[in-house]
Amino acid sequence: MLDAKGLRAALRPALSPTQGPFVRSALTSGLATGSDFIAANSLARAGASPAVATVVGCVVGGLVAFSVNRRWAFRSEGKPLGELVRFVAVWAGSAFLNAWGVSALTLAGLSFALAWAIVRGLVYAGWNYPMLRWFVFRRAQV
Repeated sequence: MLDAKGLRAALRPALSPTQGPFVRSALTSGLATGSDFIAANSLARAGASPAVATVVGCVVGGLVAFSVNRRWAFRSEGKPLGELVRFVAVWAGSAFLNAWGVSALTLAGLSFALAWAIVRGLVYAGWNYPMLRWFVFRRAQV
């Protein structure tokens, strides 16, 4: 039987931001989203069109997500090019799922911000993390 001390010990690696790949990847996602926003907002304020600013922001965020997930979150030693190709496929799927989910929930009457937050969380937990862990960085030593 597992007591409280044993349960804490069993969960510690998964919940620790310095040890658990789920938490490290979630933190990486936040960093990538922030990088995306800073790049896009800076370009927009400098006079770039919204479309150009958004595309550049997405690329910056994607590069941060790939690099930090690869090195820190999953500690991968796989072939970078193959991982990058798989990452782009997962990233495209994530964009589709987020767009579809937010659209569906706003049509159902939720505010954009609430729909965005719900869908982002669900897509991260149900698509992004599993695909990063077991498809993109499948040979990682986590």
